[in-house]
Amino acid sequence: MACTDAKTLHLEEFAEILLRCNHLYHPSNDSIALRNAVESRRQIEIFDYSLSADAFTRAFGMRNSLKCLQALANLEAAAHKYRRVCDLGCGSGAFSLAFAYLAGNPELELHGLDISEHQLSLARELMSAAALPGRFQFEQRTLPARIGYLPDLTISSYWFCENEHVIADPVLFDLTVGRELLIVDYEKIIDRIAACLPNGLHVLARYSANVEIPAALTDFVAQERASVYSIHISRSAD
Repeated sequence: MACTDAKTLHLEEFAEILLRCNHLYHPSNDSIALRNAVESRRQIEIFDYSLSADAFTRAFGMRNSLKCLQALANLEAAAHKYRRVCDLGCGSGAFSLAFAYLAGNPELELHGLDISEHQLSLARELMSAAALPGRFQFEQRTLPARIGYLPDLTISSYWFCENEHVIADPVLFDLTVGRELLIVDYEKIIDRIAACLPNGLHVLARYSANVEIPAALTDFVAQERASVYSIHISRSAD
């Protein structure tokens, strides 16, 4: 099967997973108002998740999960090799869901960390509804912080744009990196991370792409395509 066909198949299959969770993603008046406000300002947004966790998830959750899947598609079969995965600033579980789908690994141990209990409760509900293989734990933590083990892979979507001070601090940034780190974020944030990378870390790859929104999801996402920017980082060999 051609690469394009495989990615299309992934998107269509993943759309079915997302639709299992449509009770979490179905637009509400609050989510529509939030999305319209954000899109009219066209700037990096910092959200108060204690007030808008549900509206944020309904407005942007499906789109962000599709973006994360697009970034993960560059790992393709390698996604299965990561057993211990940490979702840093996991929010309502967009990246966790995409990773669990692509990995398809019953041995997966995925640990989501976030400061917002409101978001974490949505992440738990999301992963339960999706019924994907693996073991999932979501924990409230103030980040960045030592988590007690070195994950095979840390994943993070749109956390660094809300915590830019971490990018310029080598000690704090090191806390975010497992053996490898995959970040999905705004292009300017990816550029800054690449420019500020501390010693002992190196860029494995950078990606930019468009994700075509499956037709079954356009009512939820309210757009036909979205831009995705990501960077894959590794610890340097001793």
